[in-house]
Parts: sequence; C-alpha cells; structure tokens
Amino acid sequence: MTAAVLALDEAGFPVADGRPLDLAPKERAVLALLLQRRPAVVHKNEFAEAAWAGGTMSDESLARSISRLRRTLVPFGLAIESVYGTGYRLDAGAAPTARSAGHPRLAVAADASQATVDAYLHARQLAQQRTPAAVGRAVGLLRELVRREPGYTPASVALAEALGAAVGWGQLATADAVGEGLAVLAEAERTDAATPGLASARGTLLDMAWRFDEAAKAHAEALQRRPDDPDTLLTHSRHLLFTGQAARAVDQLRAALHLSPHAPLLRMTLSRALVQAGRGQEGLAEADAALAENPGQLLMVAFALAMRAMVAPTPDIEAPAWRLSEGPDTPPFVWTVLSFVLARLQRRESALDIIDASLLCTRTTPGEATLYAAPLAALGEFDRAAALLQRAYDDRSGMLAMVLRDPAHAGWLPQHPVGRALLRGVFGEEPVS
Repeated sequence: MTAAVLALDEAGFPVADGRPLDLAPKERAVLALLLQRRPAVVHKNEFAEAAWAGGTMSDESLARSISRLRRTLVPFGLAIESVYGTGYRLDAGAAPTARSAGHPRLAVAADASQATVDAYLHARQLAQQRTPAAVGRAVGLLRELVRREPGYTPASVALAEALGAAVGWGQLATADAVGEGLAVLAEAERTDAATPGLASARGTLLDMAWRFDEAAKAHAEALQRRPDDPDTLLTHSRHLLFTGQAARAVDQLRAALHLSPHAPLLRMTLSRALVQAGRGQEGLAEADAALAENPGQLLMVAFALAMRAMVAPTPDIEAPAWRLSEGPDTPPFVWTVLSFVLARLQRRESALDIIDASLLCTRTTPGEATLYAAPLAALGEFDRAAALLQRAYDDRSGMLAMVLRDPAHAGWLPQHPVGRALLRGVFGEEPVS
C-alpha cells in the first residue's frame, strides 16, 4: 500500500481503496480532519469541535485517539506528528521495513515527531547504560516526555523500565518507584494496550516489589505476545534468577543473544547467570566477551573484574581494580568492586578501609549498602554482612532480591540465622520475624 490509496469518500469518511476503515467514531472523525487539512497543523480545539461535537475533550482522550490512529496508519506510510502545545498534523512517515518489523518497540516508537523520537531514544540509551547516573538522568527525561506527550506510550514503557533499574541500584524508594511505574503503565494500557513491552515492564516492577507470583504472570503474558523479543527475554531471565532458576535463565539469555548479539546488558546478565548456575569459567568467558564488545566502558571493566574476583581471583586483578578509582568523579559502584577484589585477594585492611569509609562517610542508601555485603562476607565478616542485608530488608529495598541471589553469598547465607530468615522473607515462604 501507499499513502495515495488512503482518502476521504464523498461523505467525508476515511477509506482505503474505496472501503471504509474499521475505526471508532472519534478516531474516524480525527483522521478525517487530519486528511482534510494535510499537511497543515490541526489545533486541539478543532478536534474537540469535529470529533467531540464541541463537548469536553481532555488532552489524554485526544492522545489516546491519536495513538490508536498511528498504529492504523503505519501500513500506509503515514505518520501523525505532534506539534507541542498546538495539535497534530498528518505527514508521510517511514514505511515499515523488515528491520523495523523485527524490532517492534523501535518501530512503534518511531511513529512520532522527530523531537519526540530523539528524546525517547536518548533516554532509552541512557537507561541501557545501567550506571546509576545514566539511569537517574533517563528517569528525569522520560518523566518529562510522558508529561509532555501523554499519548506516546513507548515513553511510558521506557519510564517504567528505567524506574525498575533505578530501584535495582537502590536509588529510589521501592514502593514509590514501583507505584509510579505501575500507574504509568496502567495509563499507557488504557491508551494503547498493544504497546510493545507493557507486560514485560510490569513484570520487572513486580519483581522489584518481591511480588514474584504476580510478576510470573506478567512475564508469561509478555512472552506469549513477543516470544522473540530480546528485551522481553532479558526481563524474564532476571525473574528466573530472582526465583532461583539460573539454568533456565542461561538458556533464555543465549536465545536473546542470538537475536541481539551485541547487547552488552544481555552478555553481562548471561555471565552472572552462568556463575549463579555453577558454571564459573563460562561466566568469565561471557564477561570478557562483553568487555571486548565495549572496550573502555567503566561499568564493563568493573563487571569483568568483579566476575574474575568471584570465580578465579589472582593477584594481577588488583592493579586494574585500583585504577578504576583514579578518575575525578568515581561512581559509587567502583568502590564496591574494588573492595570486593581486595577482599577476595585477602587484602583485609585495604578492603575494610574502603568499606568503612563508604558506609560511614558517604550518603549510602540501604540498597546501595548491600553491595558491600559481598566483600564483608569474603573477609568472614558474616554478621556485618547480614546486618547490611537486614537493613535493606527493613527498607523493602527492591535490589535486595538480586543481592541475595548473588553467587558470592551462596555459601554462607543459608547457614546464617539472619540469612535464612531473609531468604524466607524475600522469596515468600514466611515473613522475617
């Protein structure tokens, strides 16, 4: 099809090849007005007059109609462009390609104005870097984009995912962030229930809230809709790691990497899953592959060093670990990796100096503090490690579930009274007393 076959009939109704489009009355009236005025901008009050018969029309109700029409118009090579603060206009858009058909999230996200798409892609790229600073910036940008473009549902999904990542770093209070994310997704679902990633993002947030049974249903729905989407496979694999199913997570992550072989987050998660499944050397190979694919990235270097310290610590990793901390603005996660490397090499005093300074002299949230439980445990300081984990439990920190599944804690945590209680409490067997 081409845009030429979409027109208005004698009665003013949109038709394709002379046949009426299957549209609700309001969407039909909105599209008719856009076709009549193309390529001019149609103001919001004109939509109210034409499609709402002069009655009350909220920005959200118009945005919902526009979102549904955007999906309808993709096969015709047409796009509805948002003109901020004014209205919308109809223009030629990029026709779907084989590549975009294989990436439904990007294909749907591309159906908006250039400024909107650019803001979305920038924020999504920041969130995928997975560093605390980048994730925090992504949350701010996406909150603004959702406020400015309430009908642009891909931004709502991306915001929910970024909020989940922020909880995963301990940056945001879990209850507040999960509540915000679920509300944003509910509104997006009312606007366009077919938006790619909705169920997957919901599952991520429910995992952060330790609501694993509900999360499992959301992930199952996501997989049923898009079993070949790498992002969906990644979020479900994290759920499998939370719930102690590392072997299944490995298989799913390998399938995701086959679909998206250059995604660093997939390789990092696969490395972690392999180690959690007791396949340490394979995990190291994946960590090295992630670093080779993304040379010079601080997070990748830190991750590879942490994996090596966990599986096969050797003295040669100490110097590069110290070099991580030499930058002018060292991010907090560097100190957790450095202290873990030193602890695994039994550099006791140096490791404790870093841990004590970080916990006593900086503003560390209970969630962030759990990352120091691994080096403390490596030094045999099990009670101190357990106290940090207990504090995060009391704070209901969403990142605690993944920390408890950290292979660094597999040996001691089930043997420690606080550790056993935390495992029961987080994973739903019985509450912590």
